[in-house]
Amino acid sequence: MAETTVCITESDKKRIEQLMLFCDIFREQERKSIRRLHFYAAQGRVVGAGEMPEDVAAPRSHVVLQETATGREFGVTPVFPEEADAHLNPVSLLTPMGVALMGRKAGETIEERTAGGVRTLIIKSVSRPLRF
Repeated sequence: MAETTVCITESDKKRIEQLMLFCDIFREQERKSIRRLHFYAAQGRVVGAGEMPEDVAAPRSHVVLQETATGREFGVTPVFPEEADAHLNPVSLLTPMGVALMGRKAGETIEERTAGGVRTLIIKSVSRPLRF
């Protein structure tokens, strides 16, 4: 899967930078996710909250995914860990799926590595929350 240049808001970039400062207190898999998010944020294009493209997965956006193997569709909301209680079907940005969604657009395919193997998912749609 090709790397992508992500669009990121200044406030989300700062939150990722703060996570990086405290990276050592997290578990190994979370540290890997934080480092990947930090790389995306450092290489990404910083935009104002109102300039974020509508079809790009970002923190707090609602993403509808479809499993290629089964055709099953489901929705998730990528969030920072402390925001999980405030969203329907939250997926922490510190999980492999959360990282894989960052900056991806509707129509793109992502891969989620699970204990049972690799699951391929198509991003069917992305929508922004009313307040971004």
